Amino acid sequence: MPKRVAIVGWAQTRHERRKTLDNDWDLIYPTVKAALKDAGLRHDDIDVCLEGASDYLDGRGISNYTIVDGVGGQLKEEAKVSMDAAYAFIYAAQRLLTGPFEVAIVSGYGKGSESVEFHWQTNTLFDPFYGQPLGLDALSAAGLQASAYFNRFGISEEQAALVPVKNKRNALRNPNAQVRKNLTVEQVMKSPPLCKPIKREDACPISDGAAALVLATEERAKKICRKAGHKPVWLLGMGHCQEAFSLGARDLTFARAGQLAAKRAFQMARIRNPLQELDVAEVYEPFGFQELMWYEALGFCPPGQGAAILEKRVTEMDGRLPVNPSGGALAANPMLATGLVRIIEAAAQVAGRAGKMQVKKRVRRALAAATNGVALQNCAVFVLGGS
Repeated sequence: MPKRVAIVGWAQTRHERRKTLDNDWDLIYPTVKAALKDAGLRHDDIDVCLEGASDYLDGRGISNYTIVDGVGGQLKEEAKVSMDAAYAFIYAAQRLLTGPFEVAIVSGYGKGSESVEFHWQTNTLFDPFYGQPLGLDALSAAGLQASAYFNRFGISEEQAALVPVKNKRNALRNPNAQVRKNLTVEQVMKSPPLCKPIKREDACPISDGAAALVLATEERAKKICRKAGHKPVWLLGMGHCQEAFSLGARDLTFARAGQLAAKRAFQMARIRNPLQELDVAEVYEPFGFQELMWYEALGFCPPGQGAAILEKRVTEMDGRLPVNPSGGALAANPMLATGLVRIIEAAAQVAGRAGKMQVKKRVRRALAAATNGVALQNCAVFVLGGS
């Protein structure tokens, strides 16, 4: 059984509000092909294909059937995870570590422009007897969470507005980002209200896009990267956790699932002080204030101190621990691929292949964090490192 696995290649599209001329297959096929090319591999080298897909968002059952050939799944082992593709990455790593496979392709795509009104899509995530009739959806749940979080810790909307200011400024360096702009706190505060206290600039956009990466077992990864001429990025640790289904059954002011997922990932990676031992982080923040909650859940600071370390510039590009150099989900949110993009961006930092987004210091260990569900209900955390 192999000791560890590594990311050996990756690719993603440019993320846009509408890719009108591209269907799901048009998004996923060239992206998978580009990821294989990046690793110096061909279709015949793939052992197993895993992807993130959603029947609800696609509007059809067994939604992955339309992309089986596009992901390279013909005559191969292939499976869908009905969550963000970051969770398909977990499945792929487990299959490589415990089974007869050596090379896996992991992919995900989002075609938000073709989905029906997102209110009704995310309303289906709630209990059909209590939550759905109230009209709850991802946005209103985030509004409730933001209000509870701000009230408990005395955090102002202006402090939380620093997150979109930072991330969308970082995205100016990202050629794949959908939203790239210089913002001020005042502009964030004056942007149209969505669900109090969340405003337009506080929320992630609706995006079309795709991402894919290649994962390989240790010996195979070394051979692939030697031939391709770049370094493998090792998976040092991972963890995932899901909180209670009902909003009323959990503490909305703290991402307990994120904390427990991080605890497991850090144990595997032998990290005791994440703020000092990590060099960069990419976290999935559908709403700006949730990045502050990630800081706290990941142990970068105590509960309620997320805004404080942001104000001290700890998580800026030139700070002790840059967070979301790519711009994060606030810059592009191709649902079901966004978490996988976080892994790719973290891997690029470790490999020194992040281009203009590359942080100045040497990146030995990087963190990627993903979420699924509403109000940070389900969280996954990954620690990546170099040779």
